[in-house]
Order: sequence, then structure tokens, then C-alpha cells
Amino acid sequence: MKDRGGGMERQRRQAKVDTKEQLVKALRGIDIFAGLSSYDLEQIAGICSQRIYHAGELCAIQGEATDELHIVNAGKVAIELRIEVAPYTQTLRITTLTGGNAFAYCSLKEPCEFIASGRCLGEAQIISIKRSDLQRIFGESPSIERVMMKNLATVICLRLKDSMTQLLCLVAEMIKQGK
Repeated sequence: MKDRGGGMERQRRQAKVDTKEQLVKALRGIDIFAGLSSYDLEQIAGICSQRIYHAGELCAIQGEATDELHIVNAGKVAIELRIEVAPYTQTLRITTLTGGNAFAYCSLKEPCEFIASGRCLGEAQIISIKRSDLQRIFGESPSIERVMMKNLATVICLRLKDSMTQLLCLVAEMIKQGK
């Protein structure tokens, strides 16, 4: 297995599988699914998988290819961006996601690689949805895609604002240090 951070070998475990009712309830609280009907959420619940990640483990690695949308169901995930400008390297924690927040949106298009890493801050349960399965649902129900893309635009704008704030702080610190 590939080392996924924290100095430990990655050991993903299949999560205790929630019932479909529990999963629909969890999806109802996810930022990108706001406004979807119970029927729509049941369709999405049918294509979800769940995994448990350990503290310090990376559930997403910046630059690695992916075809899955990830959602924090329980626990916390720090979104970290590694910036390399020779001769400097800095890792910025852009934000910390808790239950109800999705990430790895890039997986909704092809090709996709993670634009930042996700590091678990304690045990975290992550729901994953394969792009091909979600695209099938979009084809069957375009209204689901419209709602999700509208929600996604809002979330991406908020995350971009967080990223810009962190980058400005880094630049200010570098200026203070004369770099």
C-alpha cells in the first residue's frame, strides 16, 4: 500500500455501513445537496460508498488523479495546499471541513487530480461517489445536476475566498521576513 501521510501505511477500512435511511439523512445535510428532494437523495445514496480514515491520514493527495467526489460524514478534514516557489516550499491549511462538507469537486470532470490534500484530524468517515455513477444520475435526472452545480458554485466561491485569505497571510509573512 502507498504511504498516505502521517508516517503510517494507509489502512482504509470499510465503514460501518449506514442504512439507506441514515445515508439519506446524512446527505440531506451536505452543502452541495441542499434543495434536493428525498427521492433525489435516495438515488444518490444508492451510489455512495463509505470509508474510515485515521488521524493524520491523507484522504486526498494534491496532484493525485481521482474519479470520486468526497464528503465528510463525520470527523474533521484539513484542506492543505502545498505551494512551491523555488527555493521556498510552504503548506497552507486553507480550511478545516467537518460533517456536511464535500470536497474533491474536480472529480466531476475529466481528467481530474486533487488540487489540494485532505488530512484527517482524528478519525473521519468519508462518503465517496464515483464520477461515472453521478453522471449516470445526472443523465437520468438533469434537475439534480442543476441544483448540485448551483450549490457547487457557491461552495467553490467560499473556498476560493478562504484560499485567497491564506495566501495573503503567507505573502505578508514572507514580506516581513524579507523573502
